[in-house]
Amino acid sequence: MKVWISIDMEGISGIVDRDQLLPDGGRYELGRAAMMNDLQAVLLALKDEPDVESIVVNDSHDGMLNILAEPLGEGIRLISGGAKQWSMNQGAADADVAFYVGYHARAGTRGAIMDHTYAGEIFSVTLNGVEVGETGINAALAGYWRVPVAFISGDDKVVREAQALLPHIEGVVVKEGVSRRAARLLPRPEVNRRLAEGVKTALARYRQGEMKPWVINDPVHLTVTLMTPEMADRAMCCPGAMRVDGRTVAFEEPNMEEAFRAFYVVMALSSNRPLY
Repeated sequence: MKVWISIDMEGISGIVDRDQLLPDGGRYELGRAAMMNDLQAVLLALKDEPDVESIVVNDSHDGMLNILAEPLGEGIRLISGGAKQWSMNQGAADADVAFYVGYHARAGTRGAIMDHTYAGEIFSVTLNGVEVGETGINAALAGYWRVPVAFISGDDKVVREAQALLPHIEGVVVKEGVSRRAARLLPRPEVNRRLAEGVKTALARYRQGEMKPWVINDPVHLTVTLMTPEMADRAMCCPGAMRVDGRTVAFEEPNMEEAFRAFYVVMALSSNRPLY
């Protein structure tokens, strides 16, 4: 079994504020340590499973230079750096099963820790009429590659979002969101226990055939609503873009790979400054 992990940071246990999330923050090293601790708990549980033959970790937060390679240990492969064609999804196409660690809820979710969808410029995204955040966008691309997402960890809001979209997924709550920058936290031993149990359950259900890729129908109708009309003006430079309203652009793409490309180009074209 080839297990692939995409690890973000906003949904890591103990993290509640932007100051813990970016390298220029005064508490970033504490946030990074918490990220490594959550990841190590997942890796230790995976290493106990005899049929897991390879583990790949894709650093999926911000500049994607957060995970330290040395502590990961023998046999773990790390994909590091931000210049990656598939961004948070790099490497997923070669896996049997995908895990999402430290994920967060989509933009606009009440009580979710540091909610956003890929970037602060994005207000909402739909795929074939279904509103999605990072979990849904990434799961749809994994599904195009016929890779099921079996596990997600984060706050209670992202777990609820993921389970509504992917009923089979094993969700592990490592903190409970109170507001965008406040949460009820759990002690490290309980976080480790929950993550380990979640890994075990997810793999057991995968072996039983319960985990199915989320495959959306082709062609893919993508809409991206941005924060301002000016951002949508810039997004219209993307080939195939259709203007829906002041802040929304739409695309009709032949498959999810091309839809992801369009989404990522819109995000790049509309960027100006971080809004989250």
